Amino acid sequence: MSNSVLQVKNLEKSFGKSEILQNINLTVNKGEVYGLIGQNGAGKTTLIRLICGLMKPSGGSITINTDRQFTGYMPQSCRFDDHNSVANTIRFFADIKKVNVRDSYALCEKLKLDMNKKVKQLSPGQQKKLQIVIAMTGDPDFYILDEPTAGLDPNATFEIMEIIKSIHKQGKSIVVSSHIISDMNEICTNVAILERGKLSYDHRLEESYVVTTSPVPLNVVNVLMKRYPLQMDNDNTTLYVSADKNTVSALIKELAAYDINVFEVSAFDVKSVVKRQMQERKGDTLPMEDGQ
Repeated sequence: MSNSVLQVKNLEKSFGKSEILQNINLTVNKGEVYGLIGQNGAGKTTLIRLICGLMKPSGGSITINTDRQFTGYMPQSCRFDDHNSVANTIRFFADIKKVNVRDSYALCEKLKLDMNKKVKQLSPGQQKKLQIVIAMTGDPDFYILDEPTAGLDPNATFEIMEIIKSIHKQGKSIVVSSHIISDMNEICTNVAILERGKLSYDHRLEESYVVTTSPVPLNVVNVLMKRYPLQMDNDNTTLYVSADKNTVSALIKELAAYDINVFEVSAFDVKSVVKRQMQERKGDTLPMEDGQ
């Protein structure tokens, strides 16, 4: 099987004359956690529903390459039968997938989720636990999680994040959408920003770096930009570099040759990405929460 788990090519989605998604191209490889960020209304949920097969694209293609014939989907919100028990709700979805419920019931016990309770008796945190147990039923290779910690208290958020980390440690691939930067920083290997139906940013975090320096003269900036894949902030004291470690090392040596002090080199995290995109848009902000 190819290393690529998900391939989206030239994806388009319109509702009547309204273009919701335009020319979306992205690839998720085995073992990656692909973080999807964007303003409300940017098209994130539409993209997720298209990937899940809940909508048909207006153009382009979506290819999922996994051994399992189903995806572990956790929607932003959903309603189960309030009068059904937790156990029967899980069994219902297991029957659809044609898989055994034994491991799912064991996970319920681990999460202290009472299988005899009616769904209507569950707290919001317990509802989220039930959703992720259902997503994990049948041990899928690929997960799609839409705002998995939205509206949860700190304890429930911690538990859901630990589950997502355990899924990733098993080598599974995940697409996750969230407004909470601190959550994304913990789990994402890749990050993409969706703006007005287009991808404005799509990189592996480990291939991007922030270099903080003393002010770099404009003539030096012009030379460096011809030699390296970088951008500068307005004060010429922060360099954003999209390159491997060897290229960054060569850049640092060249900065030193120009007698420019390098104070810090750090890998790009999700917060850095969002901050950079906001600076480029000069105030056209992406509504993010730093997390508590």
